[in-house]
Amino acid sequence: MAYATNGTDGTHIWFEDAGGHGAPTLLHGGLLDTVDLLRQGAIAQALDDDEFRLILVDHRGVGRSDRPHGVEAYAMALRAADAVAVLDVLGLERAHFIGTSYGARLGFGLGEHAPKRVRSLIMGGQQPYAINPEGPLFRLVTEGLARSVDVGTIEPFVAALEESAGGRCIQEDIRAVYLEQDPVAMNATSSKMVSEGDIAPSLGSWQMPCLIFAVEEDSDFVDQARRASEEIPGAEFVLVPAAGHLASHLSHDVVLPAILRSLRRG
Repeated sequence: MAYATNGTDGTHIWFEDAGGHGAPTLLHGGLLDTVDLLRQGAIAQALDDDEFRLILVDHRGVGRSDRPHGVEAYAMALRAADAVAVLDVLGLERAHFIGTSYGARLGFGLGEHAPKRVRSLIMGGQQPYAINPEGPLFRLVTEGLARSVDVGTIEPFVAALEESAGGRCIQEDIRAVYLEQDPVAMNATSSKMVSEGDIAPSLGSWQMPCLIFAVEEDSDFVDQARRASEEIPGAEFVLVPAAGHLASHLSHDVVLPAILRSLRRG
């Protein structure tokens, strides 16, 4: 494990180079997903080290990365530069990128801000257009984060995520990691997502292989994710049936074959 330093604003980004003998592949999870959780997840477990060199990354604001509190610290250009900084410190020119939920938003940002560093993009549970703050999930998130800031713990936000899924459903070990996160930093990230608008307005010019997946009941993102797949030349779209947003980064049985196929093609 090591840190990379963003050359633009000096933010330190924690990552783990898990090794492997194949194509470099960066993995970023959701808003609260740390390297430790990513390592245990289905995607990481599916990437054989004979084929892939897996690199797990904490978003800025999450885990052991720096946790700035200012909203502008989460501008997409800075977040994309975080991923590039990881590649630079490892001496890698290009890599595959996999992102789920908040990580998928970053994937679209990399396609826009650093396309020459990308072999392929795999993005699930997000979209590249302006966020609708009145969407059912995002409204719960916004209200949960506001309460979290007020009480000084991320618990209300975690409860909001579970409410969106119909009840307490997050495993206790995952919940414990989530509860270690900084509510002020998380609120800043959410605020920036709402204010940043479209992050990739020219999808028709993209040339890297892309896989986009979305879950059927994720009304905040599913239609826009499908639209993005139609605008990106040659992009593949996979729909996960009968599932809500948490399934986009906690369960991957439906999409794992598509992820492996997309990586090998890229």
